[in-house]
Amino acid sequence: MSWIFRKIFRFGPFRTTLSKGGVGMSWGIPGFRIGVSPTGRKYLSIGIPGTGLYFLKYLSSEQKLQKERQKTIQETITTQNNMNQQPWWKQKNI
Repeated sequence: MSWIFRKIFRFGPFRTTLSKGGVGMSWGIPGFRIGVSPTGRKYLSIGIPGTGLYFLKYLSSEQKLQKERQKTIQETITTQNNMNQQPWWKQKNI
């Protein structure tokens, strides 16, 4: 079991959440909330107030996230390949 840190600040319909992962913000009324997580993902939350039951739907498409991950991986591979190349004066010309 691990410890979780979270501090919530409320300003009317606005809510700012401070956690280990960063700062998240949301807006809404009891039972319905739209927000942005600390990682930048947009979400919609619908629940039954006072019960702890809610449905959370991330609005960012999974395909978009996969494309961004693939782009990051490709950039990393390209950078590593460029770092492994020898300078032009040390290359062997056959």
